Amino acid sequence: MELINPNFIKKSKYQKRINDKVSQCFTCERKCKIAKDKVGYCQTRINHEGIIYSIVYGCIAGLSINPIEKKPLYHFYPGSIALTIGTFGCNFDCFWCQNHHTSHPERHILEVIKGHKDFVSPEQLIDITIENNCHGTSISFNEPTLLFEYSLEVFKLAKKKGFYNTYVSNGYMTEEVLRDLINNGLNAINIDIKGDSDMVKKYCGTDVEKVWRNAKIAKELGIHLEITTLLIEGLNSSEKVVKKIAQRIVEELGEYTPFHISRFFPQYKSIDHGKFKPTSLKLLENASQIAKNMGLKYVYIGNVTNKKYYQTICPNCSEIVIKRGSDFGIKELNVDNKGNCNTCGFHICKM
Repeated sequence: MELINPNFIKKSKYQKRINDKVSQCFTCERKCKIAKDKVGYCQTRINHEGIIYSIVYGCIAGLSINPIEKKPLYHFYPGSIALTIGTFGCNFDCFWCQNHHTSHPERHILEVIKGHKDFVSPEQLIDITIENNCHGTSISFNEPTLLFEYSLEVFKLAKKKGFYNTYVSNGYMTEEVLRDLINNGLNAINIDIKGDSDMVKKYCGTDVEKVWRNAKIAKELGIHLEITTLLIEGLNSSEKVVKKIAQRIVEELGEYTPFHISRFFPQYKSIDHGKFKPTSLKLLENASQIAKNMGLKYVYIGNVTNKKYYQTICPNCSEIVIKRGSDFGIKELNVDNKGNCNTCGFHICKM
């Protein structure tokens, strides 16, 4: 681990030594068995002398100040601002990755980290949150679970200051990690359901049932939950797949769980394929209607310019309660300080 900023190195909380040569990581459901001096699938956990360490603790690849709506989280403190951070690496390898510059940099992540010297401590991050008049934190850009140990410390400090904490995640952390995050201050999570089981297994090499399990746990433990699916024509855009995702959200997470159907634009390796193109508006609208027909009350289309797809309509009285701009800014907020519709009193969002 020479040349890595020592501040980036943190003992992984969930691990087990199998033998003198191999230790197993239990941060995500890949549960990598890592040989000495090797890294796991995400390239951010290394086995050093039989102990697994995170090498991205406080290694911040991106930091920005965003409306919470950009996560997207539409029913969680609308109009608030989140200090958003991310690091390098990912435990998925989606060939269409929209954040591939940090999730899958061209060089090996070990080499990237060796050249990245700036360390941001949890205390410094909270100071930045305060200085920029933010209302909370969001760990995003790449998969936030890779910053698990860092998240725990940030969440504890943020909670003491009255800030909220959010994740934008593929939802593939182990159950123990998810519960630990929640116990230490995770307030909201947007989970990406990438497709049905066949699609996720083929293109991500993962088990989507673990993602659904975590979504249900978050919901059961009172964590604000929203779901996103990036709609890619030919991969997960069939009526059958969209209907199945929407049906499971209704049955397992509840009809009032917000569902964001996002427009795909070719990125990363999908550009090289040549056959992929931006998702058509017609396909997005059709998917949205399918989701509504399945009983979902809050369905949104993302990554489009028409702001009508961003509005929240009260499912009880049909009045527009939240008007959003294409820049994610709140243009009109017709709810009271408890998040209830000003017209009929129906509960709309967390405030």
